[in-house]
Amino acid sequence: MPVRKPPIAAGPVDAHVHLRDRTGPASAAAAGVLAIRDAGAKDGAGLGCTKPGVSGDVPAVLSAGWALFSKGGYGSAFGVPVGSTDEIKSQILRLKAAGAGIIKVITSGMVSLEDPGAIAPGGLERDAIAFAVLEARRLGLGVMAHANGEAAIISSAEAGVRSLEHGFFMTGRALELMAQKKIFWVPTVGALARAADRAGGQARTFVEGLIHDHLAMIRRAHAIGVPLAVGTDCVLPDPRYKEAYAAELAYFEQAGILREDVMKIACEGGAELLGFNTQGQGAGDKGRGFTDQ
Repeated sequence: MPVRKPPIAAGPVDAHVHLRDRTGPASAAAAGVLAIRDAGAKDGAGLGCTKPGVSGDVPAVLSAGWALFSKGGYGSAFGVPVGSTDEIKSQILRLKAAGAGIIKVITSGMVSLEDPGAIAPGGLERDAIAFAVLEARRLGLGVMAHANGEAAIISSAEAGVRSLEHGFFMTGRALELMAQKKIFWVPTVGALARAADRAGGQARTFVEGLIHDHLAMIRRAHAIGVPLAVGTDCVLPDPRYKEAYAAELAYFEQAGILREDVMKIACEGGAELLGFNTQGQGAGDKGRGFTDQ
């Protein structure tokens, strides 16, 4: 049976943050965000922020603990390297035992700011992603996939992940598959914008064009029925978090989505992704609580 998580009131959700320590959730609480999904850190700090069975915690925390990444590839700051299926299975079992509510896999590198237009090497291969999804599902857990570029996005979607994180260089073909399989997309627009601001120069010019294309894909995703959720990719605690969350909402509006619909994405979309049924008014625990997906 699914494991119940703390009930929360309907409100804004951040479906992609990284928790540095137990003080991290306070940044979200101060910004009025009522639930967060921790995408993991090497030391699994977010697992110490979960309080199963404690009603009314704000924000409620669903943590991936640490990510699984391909040995020698991108992801060392966020997780544990895996190579064989035995290693993948072992890590998923460890995460489940440690209280993780979702499994995070890294299926591509990051957008390169040194080589505009490229994606850094790394990422689990198609068969490894599919194996991770099946193992997680066997334990009642979903999978969130860091994926950039069409190949990684499609491999993740075909494997049946719960959500696609980042998704830079998204394509129409990938969106159609995600719409068909009802896979959530968490576009994290602001994360790349902040990185480009720090880098400056040519990187900033390149990223401005990439964000323009990314927003166009968000608009298309919304139009064809891809489920969307808001994620800032902020590392918490962060004194600038409130501004970062507001900026992420503004990007959805810049994509051409009405403010009313943006707030539905932020609240109802995020709650559904995390497993919280905002439509269960009066349904008691059966309709109001987190459940593993």
